Amino acid sequence: MMRCTCGSDFRCEVLEEWEDGQILLRYRCERCGFRVGIETDDRKGGVLFDNPVWTDEARHRLERLPPYVGPLVRQDVEGYADRNGLTVISTDVMTEAGNQGMVSWHPEAKQRLSRVPGPVRAMARVELERTAQDRGLSEVTVELMEEIKARYFGMAAPRS
Repeated sequence: MMRCTCGSDFRCEVLEEWEDGQILLRYRCERCGFRVGIETDDRKGGVLFDNPVWTDEARHRLERLPPYVGPLVRQDVEGYADRNGLTVISTDVMTEAGNQGMVSWHPEAKQRLSRVPGPVRAMARVELERTAQDRGLSEVTVELMEEIKARYFGMAAPRS
């Protein structure tokens, strides 16, 4: 965290999002009033400050949540931002944080999963989704299903 020469912390005073994707952050010293501005083109918000800054739209969305959910969402989103080195929290970051750990299913893969016997289906779903997440995939596909089936049940095509 960057501190002012007077020893006090900076607080984000202004955050402007421009049409071209640029972001202007203006910080003000809490004690002496010294101001510093950072112009950046990414959500990292400059490497000088590590406290998360919420855009107006993201803050509005957070404030509209029920009071018992808001603090949990804030903690989750700020944790996600911290793990990914982001200091500017926009609605896109909120969406990414909410979607982390989730994978979608290709319609054909979903149909094939429905044909798996009940006692094995839940275990297969968990394993397929975990493998997709570990590989950074956003979707479970038939190809992934075939690979997992070959690995666990020895149903791989013979190697030549």
